Amino acid sequence: MRLRYEPIVLTAAVCGGDVFRSLSFAIPCGVEAIVAEALAAGDAGAACVHIHGREETDGRPTGSPALLAEIVAGIREKSDLVISLSTGGSPGMSESERFAAVGAAHPDIVTFNLGTMNYELFPTPSRWPATDIPWERQMLEHSGETVFTNTLAQMRRLASICRDLAITPELEAYDLGQLSMARFLIDEGTLEPPVRVQLVLGILGGAANSIDDLFAMAQAAQRILGPDLASLGVAAAGFPMEFRHCAVALSWGLDCRVGLEDNLRVRRDTQARSNAELVEVVRQLAALVGRPLATPQQLRNELGIRGGSP
Repeated sequence: MRLRYEPIVLTAAVCGGDVFRSLSFAIPCGVEAIVAEALAAGDAGAACVHIHGREETDGRPTGSPALLAEIVAGIREKSDLVISLSTGGSPGMSESERFAAVGAAHPDIVTFNLGTMNYELFPTPSRWPATDIPWERQMLEHSGETVFTNTLAQMRRLASICRDLAITPELEAYDLGQLSMARFLIDEGTLEPPVRVQLVLGILGGAANSIDDLFAMAQAAQRILGPDLASLGVAAAGFPMEFRHCAVALSWGLDCRVGLEDNLRVRRDTQARSNAELVEVVRQLAALVGRPLATPQQLRNELGIRGGSP
């Protein structure tokens, strides 16, 4: 954990790979909209933006190397934001669809998922949202059958890609056992310490998202990884837990993530109009608890990477 007055790294997850456009038309889709949302989130206080590919026409998730490379280039043309690219993609994507864009886009960070798990967003049919968008309807109809596959062999292959391209992996742990996988990968030499870890809470199939779950996971990460842990952050799903976890993270010295990928509301009865609006909530929380937000350059210095803008 970071010392009392050290800056916290805030990441904005701007569009996600499985959140439905029919639930919120604030979710950006297509190159121009995703770039614009990323830049606005940076202006609001985020040091890092986390990117998935989404088709402009219907919001369908895509791993298109050309589209993702264009998004990354568009952000870098106007900003030095640190760019994180998803290698989780969307449920049902193959390994090649999930990993292919890494070399084409060459982001600063890629997410590195630490284990195979059930991954359920809409497990209860009676609570399914109404949608006429074909890919969304198909995802609902396959609910209960989704397995998010991250085998040991896949992890080794992704680690090799990261080493070859000098890209920082951010380890995503959805449950306690996945922290032990990180320990194994470090010990066998697949991952080079110190490592960045993000705890992902509130996805059915992984850890729940109470504050107790955060404490248990964070303390386990420190125990299991010890001095090999460079930084620890949290991404929690849904309102109000996204903001509650950010408040704890800011107070406790953990990095944190917000964004429309994880949460669509600023209040229980009010949908967020943009990612920047969610970032602004955390900026205000950070000011209240006396914790500065890291700048992109501070994060770049921490990662040992150069600025992304010309």
